[in-house]
Amino acid sequence: MPLHEGQAIGPYQIINQLGQGGMATVYKAYHARLDRYVAIKVMHKAFKDDSNFQARFQREAQIVARLEHANIVTVYDYNEYDGEPYLVMKYVEGKTLKRILNEGAPSLREVLHIVSSVGDALDYAHQHGVLHRDVKPSNIIVDANDSVYLTDFGLARIAGAGESTMSQDMILGTPQYISPEQAKGLGNVDSRTDIYSFGIVLYELVVGRVPFNADTPFAVVHDHIYSRLPLPSAANPEIPPEVERVLLKALAKNPDDRYSSAKEMADAFRAAVVESGLQTLSAERSQIAEASLAKLRSEMDNSPTVIGDEPTGIQVSVSPPRPPVPPAPPRAPIVMKKGAKVEHEFDIGDLDLGEWKQKLGSGAKQGVGIIGEIVTSVQEAIKEREENITPEEKIRRKIKKRQEERQGFIIHLVIYLGINLMFWAMWLTNSSGDFPWPAFISIPWGVGMLAHWMEYNNKYGPGAERREREIEMEVEREMRRQYEGDYLAKPKRDHRVRLTEDGELEEIWDEADDLEQKRGGR
Repeated sequence: MPLHEGQAIGPYQIINQLGQGGMATVYKAYHARLDRYVAIKVMHKAFKDDSNFQARFQREAQIVARLEHANIVTVYDYNEYDGEPYLVMKYVEGKTLKRILNEGAPSLREVLHIVSSVGDALDYAHQHGVLHRDVKPSNIIVDANDSVYLTDFGLARIAGAGESTMSQDMILGTPQYISPEQAKGLGNVDSRTDIYSFGIVLYELVVGRVPFNADTPFAVVHDHIYSRLPLPSAANPEIPPEVERVLLKALAKNPDDRYSSAKEMADAFRAAVVESGLQTLSAERSQIAEASLAKLRSEMDNSPTVIGDEPTGIQVSVSPPRPPVPPAPPRAPIVMKKGAKVEHEFDIGDLDLGEWKQKLGSGAKQGVGIIGEIVTSVQEAIKEREENITPEEKIRRKIKKRQEERQGFIIHLVIYLGINLMFWAMWLTNSSGDFPWPAFISIPWGVGMLAHWMEYNNKYGPGAERREREIEMEVEREMRRQYEGDYLAKPKRDHRVRLTEDGELEEIWDEADDLEQKRGGR
């Protein structure tokens, strides 16, 4: 449940809320006996459903609490309140790296300091057998004295250890910073998964943007697993080759190809900066990288080939390059002097007809090939133009098509009524009482008229929009099944997720379900 200002949780008094993420909410609190401020992280209410979670939470919290390092936020205490577990940590007055990046690009000196501090913190934790599993800018804090802290150590491990619906139905980690093996849901991850996430943070600090970003978290996760890393120098031309090599090694898809430790990676980055002679980083690198990466993504989307390792079942056919056509040998110039006399007259027998036939045949083949290439180019241009039309143009075309079909139906109806009225009038005036022969025309044509109306109504009638929404929802559900795999294979609770500003997956409860949860918690 949400805590309010002045509320007491054990010996701690809540001051205010500091932030909220997908797994927990953070509050600033005051400990009166020790006269100090602390940060309280209250875990998500979904973990209350797991009867064994409390024991796992206590065991993992004890492991994390043993970490004593200058660049790690210390854990003071753990407990539960109203059935919801919480952690008590050291309160650091400062800004998250996420906020610093939003306010402006840090200098090269600041980047070196942050990378060195985070590398030392991760290396120390890994030596003590603790993984972070969620390294990202919002978990890195810089205080007023420029001291760097890494927080939330082991929180993803604590959440993943439980059997709650949240830990089973959600990808533990942040999509923009998740490693390929963690995105696949592999359980045997090691310190190299933190090195990959640390490499994404370094990529963002140096280049200006994260390498993979998309409209949905599932698309981002897919890119981490299968798409090739956009070259840092392509996104930001000021990145020297020495620094680029560090980023490429840190962000290798195969964990065996990465650095063996976070400290080794931080030291390699510092050595690369010195070796390359890099002095500064552009303050506008975020805007430069955003434009460059958008262009790269557009080129990759329009490319006929697939970059990187793709899932099994996708086949790509690439036409082999055509060999260059050798240039024709130069002809000797014909020079005729004034008054010269031609001694050889033209004779049809001198012509080699076989050679001419061969030349004509090859010329015809070349002409057909050129025409085929032109037709193919035109078709590709038309297709590309169709694919690149704006959403407004698509809506315009859709409305125009609907108006044309409605106009066609009205014309059909007018013709049907006009001709049938004329036939029935002829029957009434000339042969009243005889067999109604116009019925042979009116009934079959009427059936066709009814079919025309049903076709139009099915495409543009009241139920058309509802059907389109159902199709979109089904497509979205199928995409989620494809990318989430086992995460949504056995859903135990009706809920939705969204991507927060910090890049976390946050669970959203439906109003009815939320009301039921609140009633159950009373």
